[in-house]
Amino acid sequence: MEEVKQFIERVKRDILYGHDIAPPFVDVDKCIGCGLCVKVCPALVFELKEKKSSVSREEGCFACGQCWAVCPEEAVRQKDVATAPTLKPGLSPAVPADALLLLLRERRSTRLFTDEPISKEQLLQIIDAGRYAPTASNRQSVNYVVVSGDDKVSELRSLVESFMEKTFEVVQNDVMRYYALGYQNYKASAKKNAYFPLPYGPAVIITHTQSFDPMAPFNCAVALYNGSLMAHSLGLGSCFLGFVQNGASVDKGIKQWLGIPEENQSYAAMVVGHPDVTYHRLVERKSPEITWR
Repeated sequence: MEEVKQFIERVKRDILYGHDIAPPFVDVDKCIGCGLCVKVCPALVFELKEKKSSVSREEGCFACGQCWAVCPEEAVRQKDVATAPTLKPGLSPAVPADALLLLLRERRSTRLFTDEPISKEQLLQIIDAGRYAPTASNRQSVNYVVVSGDDKVSELRSLVESFMEKTFEVVQNDVMRYYALGYQNYKASAKKNAYFPLPYGPAVIITHTQSFDPMAPFNCAVALYNGSLMAHSLGLGSCFLGFVQNGASVDKGIKQWLGIPEENQSYAAMVVGHPDVTYHRLVERKSPEITWR
């Protein structure tokens, strides 16, 4: 029975969440019995007993921090979750809706960059923004590879170009023919350094995680999108790289060069740099198709 329990814990740690989970505990002297932790917990970990919160199902916890964040008396604690009183939020929401919408509209796919390098501090800020993106069941399993510097980015570009050539030769369908035609046109053009599938810029960030995780594409893509918003806020430009992502997922040579484990796949890739172009106007999008039920 103990072996089964240990196996379940290992599966939960390695597959579901990717990290050890310490159960929460309640300081009964501080607890006022409001029941908010019971209501917000998505894993049904808490229950009220004699007008006090109690941990009744600790094995279900995935350390999302909802209980700590909602408790008005700081009565709920958890080792794995930052519970410092100084982390209380300020004004909520921190950004007004109109300012947020403007940020979302300002962020554009940038394909022209200067030669100015990006500092490690800026790259860490971009990744830190990804760290706070939501992940299914609080897995927090998104991993990052940073390729920085002209030589390294050029080497990655050469690997991806080789991968693209092989893909076009093997896969013959309308979609691949469309990409192959565009790729060949830009390859022969003097403007090829603006061709979006290839990383022309001072740094590339790639996210990857376990390939057997059904929520992996969501987790990785949202994390890197958060990073793109931070990049824009730092005065940088970014562009998502579909072919780099595909190459980092299926090409063994590229995966090994990047240091991505064999059992992992890449689910998002993005080039980042100082924009060599200024956009003076916002661009409209077509109205969404909505079905109201």
